[in-house]
Amino acid sequence: MEYLILGLHGNIGTTKKKAKEYIDGYLEKYQGIKKFMEDVVEVAKKQGYTETLFHRRRYIPEINSNNYVVRQFGQRVALNTPIQGTAADIIKIAMINVYKTLKEQGLVSKLILQVHDELLIEAEEEELDVVKNILQTCMENAIILNVPLKVDIEEGKNWYDTK
Repeated sequence: MEYLILGLHGNIGTTKKKAKEYIDGYLEKYQGIKKFMEDVVEVAKKQGYTETLFHRRRYIPEINSNNYVVRQFGQRVALNTPIQGTAADIIKIAMINVYKTLKEQGLVSKLILQVHDELLIEAEEEELDVVKNILQTCMENAIILNVPLKVDIEEGKNWYDTK
């Protein structure tokens, strides 16, 4: 878990000791997360890969490396893939559904960009309410999970104005 400590230390600008205390406290409180993390790494070591919720594989030869730094990288990849990879899968499903719905409804508005968990649509003013509804519906229902997906929708004359 050294890579978690270093990551938190670097991200919030605290000491490594304090970062370790935060992580240890968090994992103590949420022991299911600790077990999940340990299990993901162990399975990746045995299989040589990890998967997203949709069974998309990411092979991780680094996870069994003799080199500590390379092995730590492999462990980070193993932990990130099921979560970040699944998020990438979900946004792509939403993107396909938004595109199809815009086409089916004969709208002029166009899906023009996907960045991480965002979809950017160039919407005609008179279609704005319909497009916002399509976007919200498609993104929140791309997949049904135990925890509902929620989206925030912003509008502006350009991407900068939506931030």
